[in-house]
Amino acid sequence: MSRRYFPFVFTVLLLLVAACSPAASTPTPSDPQRLTGADGMVVIQPPMPMDFTLTSEDGESVTLSSLQGKAVLMAFGYTNCPDVCPVTLARFRQVKDALEGDAERVQIVFVSVDGQRDTPEHLRDYLTLFDADFLGLTTDDEELAHQVIQQFGGDFVIKDADGLRAKYTVDHTASSFLIDPQGGWVREYPYNYDPVLMAADILTVLGQTT
Repeated sequence: MSRRYFPFVFTVLLLLVAACSPAASTPTPSDPQRLTGADGMVVIQPPMPMDFTLTSEDGESVTLSSLQGKAVLMAFGYTNCPDVCPVTLARFRQVKDALEGDAERVQIVFVSVDGQRDTPEHLRDYLTLFDADFLGLTTDDEELAHQVIQQFGGDFVIKDADGLRAKYTVDHTASSFLIDPQGGWVREYPYNYDPVLMAADILTVLGQTT
């Protein structure tokens, strides 16, 4: 091949390779993005559709989609948690109080990641200590529990791999999550997020979706 034609042919080959390369890895405008604010709150844009099926505190199967029409404020944990979970649920009660008349437009949900101990009945009794309107969800299928929490980028580890200790602990994601009335995940709130600010943000989401 003549030297003067080589650069031209090489350029054509590069263009062909680029044109044939898969484009699946290129983000599209509809791909959800996590936008973190200075206060640690994460905004999910656009909302990410979410759904799962677990067992309620009444022993009934409940899907997340069945709660559409309300915003869902949700946290993962377990009833034997010594610190994070009771603090989170107490703050959820403060959020509900701050919402005042709009509280009926929000369903607060606590999802157990310790289905071996957190039976529906036990979960119901525990949540009543904070607010009888809080909805508890659980499952004795550990793999399913992992699948649900991992949808939100979280996870948990039961610190009793061999099942030898009755009073084991569970390391778990401490964030709280907000689902809009259409069933889309829109917020992640860090642990210790101010309940009044959380309530104000929930009202903003409700205003955007009415």
